[in-house]
Amino acid sequence: MKPSALTVCLAALLMIAQALHAQQTHVDRVVAAHYPPLMIDGAPGRPGYAIDVLQEAARRAGRSIDLQFLPFQRAVHEILTDDATLMPALFKGKAHDDQILWVVEYHRTGLSFASLSNRVDTIEQARDLSAIVVERGTTSEQVLSQLGFDNLQYTRSPQASANMLASGRADAWLLTEDMMRMTWSMLDMDTALSVGSSIRDIPVFLVASPALPDDTRRAYQTAINAMRNDGTLARLLQRYQASAH
Repeated sequence: MKPSALTVCLAALLMIAQALHAQQTHVDRVVAAHYPPLMIDGAPGRPGYAIDVLQEAARRAGRSIDLQFLPFQRAVHEILTDDATLMPALFKGKAHDDQILWVVEYHRTGLSFASLSNRVDTIEQARDLSAIVVERGTTSEQVLSQLGFDNLQYTRSPQASANMLASGRADAWLLTEDMMRMTWSMLDMDTALSVGSSIRDIPVFLVASPALPDDTRRAYQTAINAMRNDGTLARLLQRYQASAH
């Protein structure tokens, strides 16, 4: 049975509407670095709390994102040099802070020392250690460098830092507790991780290239502020809290 002229016409109109919608959807370039549970590479169904937040904010703003995972320093470089690129999660406390557009704060966490033996709860205890591992170019490095630490060892990823601690080449590792515990768990480490008290409160931001258009910045600010008010941020965070401990 041949389709009626009306059916053909309606199908054509639907295709035109879909094409127009696709043309009107704004696609934003996004770079991320593997720092679970905020950003998780290789897990499309659970890409991390920060990416969940960004994806929902983009949906509410009538936008979409084109996501690419990169090594951390490369991702920051893209933010500094591209015209309009977003990164779902970044901490303040780096050398290039004044060159980054801090779009909106949506989460708070804290830096702690992790070890395999005695807890490290204070800066004074950490000064007595032979070696502390941090990822190069991160807030962890910046905080300890500003405090005059000269016992730092550097890696380029949380996985490398975890392996350095596990192998005994470092006495402690400085990062947020949730990031360290989830990375440790994903690497199936046999030894239990001992995490000390927080030494520094850290806000988490959605950031972007300085040249990001104002209307794009405002769209994400408005969407994320609404998500905070209606409980969406808290709901999305719950997806990752249990697995980070």
